[in-house]
Amino acid sequence: MRLRGLIVATLCIALVGCGGSVDRSSDSIGQIKPVAQVKRACHGSKVAARRARERRKLDADLHRLRAAATTVKGYTQNGNKAINNALDRFMLDVATESLPIHERSRFIDHAAAIVAPRCYLCFQALESNRPIAGGAKLACG
Repeated sequence: MRLRGLIVATLCIALVGCGGSVDRSSDSIGQIKPVAQVKRACHGSKVAARRARERRKLDADLHRLRAAATTVKGYTQNGNKAINNALDRFMLDVATESLPIHERSRFIDHAAAIVAPRCYLCFQALESNRPIAGGAKLACG
């Protein structure tokens, strides 16, 4: 009886191991596929109205950031809800490529000057999102 159970268990294990085969020739494992690179607009939009609208939006963001920075008393590591919300809005707006890289970097300078005396991680977030390719004269586009 024990021998029969052992044989049945061995057959079950063997049958589980048998089965379908995997055709690795059409699989993408080990193959390198090229990734399409995003074309960067290093010099901003060619439409003057779009650039002007972006400048107005960033100026309004800087105004909101100044107002939010006054709500922080002293110097904090993380800021508060008001400064974090204003900074998030600014960082989303400055990431659009309507303005040239140097101009966007200058807006980040202004924002950094506002938040640096109040919030350490806010300043670090701005510095880490700075567009550096244009300032370093790297190929941009």
